Amino acid sequence: MNSKIEQMAFDRKYQNYGVIKIEGGTVRLYESQQNFLTLNTSGGTPVSAFWAGDCVVVSMADGKARRYSMQQTFQIV
Repeated sequence: MNSKIEQMAFDRKYQNYGVIKIEGGTVRLYESQQNFLTLNTSGGTPVSAFWAGDCVVVSMADGKARRYSMQQTFQIV
């Protein structure tokens, strides 16, 4: 029996396109020039974001870093 917990990840199309923008206090992951996914960054103000493997790491104005594995799911790192 495998006791590893599978972690969900963003669809590869976002990673493959590779563009992350912070606009109006929100983080957007782009899959094309027009289509994007917005991360739930409520409770903080994002200042930078980058891909780290299958996840996105977002640095917040309060100095904390959030590691997003899905649109609504993050861990403080």
